[in-house]
Amino acid sequence: MRQTVAILGTPVDILDMNQTLGRLEQFIQERHFHQVATANTDFLVNAMSDPELQHILRNADLVVPDGMPLVWASRIMGSPLPERVTGADLVPRLAALAAQKGYRIYMLGGRPEVAQCAKAKMEADYPGIQIVGCTSPPPASIIEMDGDALLRDIERAAPDILLVAFGNPKQEKWIHMHRERLRNVPVCIGVGGTFDFIAGEVPRASAALQKSGFEWMHRLAHNPRYLWKRYGRDLMHAGPSLWQQWRTLRKLPSVGKFSMCVKEVNDCAILVLKGDFKSAALSQFHATTQDLLNDGAYLVLDLQEVVSLDAASLGTLINLQKRAIYCGREISLVNVPPRLARALRCSQIQEEFMPVADSVAQAVVERPQSGLSWRVQCGQEAAVITVQGTSDQETTAPLERICECLLKDGIQIDIDVRGVSYIDTALLAVFYRLQRLHTNGKSTRFRLVAGSRFVKALTKEKLLDLFTLCESPKVPHDAQDLPPFLLETRNSHRNGGADAAHLESARNFSVASAS
Repeated sequence: MRQTVAILGTPVDILDMNQTLGRLEQFIQERHFHQVATANTDFLVNAMSDPELQHILRNADLVVPDGMPLVWASRIMGSPLPERVTGADLVPRLAALAAQKGYRIYMLGGRPEVAQCAKAKMEADYPGIQIVGCTSPPPASIIEMDGDALLRDIERAAPDILLVAFGNPKQEKWIHMHRERLRNVPVCIGVGGTFDFIAGEVPRASAALQKSGFEWMHRLAHNPRYLWKRYGRDLMHAGPSLWQQWRTLRKLPSVGKFSMCVKEVNDCAILVLKGDFKSAALSQFHATTQDLLNDGAYLVLDLQEVVSLDAASLGTLINLQKRAIYCGREISLVNVPPRLARALRCSQIQEEFMPVADSVAQAVVERPQSGLSWRVQCGQEAAVITVQGTSDQETTAPLERICECLLKDGIQIDIDVRGVSYIDTALLAVFYRLQRLHTNGKSTRFRLVAGSRFVKALTKEKLLDLFTLCESPKVPHDAQDLPPFLLETRNSHRNGGADAAHLESARNFSVASAS
């Protein structure tokens, strides 16, 4: 059972350095993609204002505390982390393990001279280590990078461990965005400035200062121009938020006991929790929910009689949501008392993350849906695609293929994305590719109808000037909905030819209907 403590909505694994290395070895033996984050206070502060980063950290396979403030916060929350596990300490230990076991390492990012120096240093310190790639791409935004060339080189090298040094949040978003292409890389870690430490470009503090937890003072003294702003911002945002989470959880009463029971309605499992849903209850809770999800149940958690929560149980709820998505199922919370709802909000767990229903009946009838859905209104020269839902790879790719088919056929497209509630970099990259390929000078056949949420996402990624935006879609006078079979089969057709054939059939259908 994965044990985590939720700190400002991010589940941080309760592991020491040796246990972390053991978990990474387990990932390597499993031979499929795992994302690892070395989170510090800056990560958590960034995630509070960046839904995509928060989503990535919540769905990472391992999050280690790269910063003593996280260890201190966990102790205050009552679910202590055993020690700090920094990227600067983890990578050398992982390199030594790789040299011993024959694991292959690929280094990506960092300044070219620093990355090459770090590579040479690791090869000298760990004889026999296999560093099968060391690439430092030129500075660019994620969606403007030549990602395909990088990914082809990584696929050619076939590493067991990928170290990505782009800095946060770029490295986390790049790994998550390309997780399908990286599916055969067992361990993908964002390592920030670790190459600088290994190369000796940035000196480490003394062992005593590291152990005391005040290494940040040493780093601040060596780079005050940059770090004082970052540390000041982190303190200003994280301090009050941590205090609010601790105070809200601490004020919840305790009854000293916990119980739960399961009620089944068709394919829904209603798990009724009672009493103190805290660390002591998690083993029983995990075993029960694991069995229910493995049986294919849609899970509803009834919290009406829950008296208290702690940071460990919040971490378990986050992990449970990830497990449900992996099993292709959904989870809803129902009957959440006001005091618990406040505790969830103060812990940075909003309803957008885990749907909350007013009753069991509502949860059963109105099941949460993941992914994007859309309506296509197509005429002879123009089309409007109205998109709703949350971005994910399963539905983003077929949306791109349908847009590409229309654009290649000379159709102008307005995409209305005001109904998209979660936007990730992969969706922005899709629109960037379509915009770039189908814009000639000042003329474009691709426009976005973007609400405030989408404009904010474009602004955050510094992409706003790259897109043609309009306030409302222009529905053509001869528009007709494309027939249902195109929309129903969009997830089952994985190549452009199949989608093109269905699109052509759909357009012929529309023309025939009009005549």
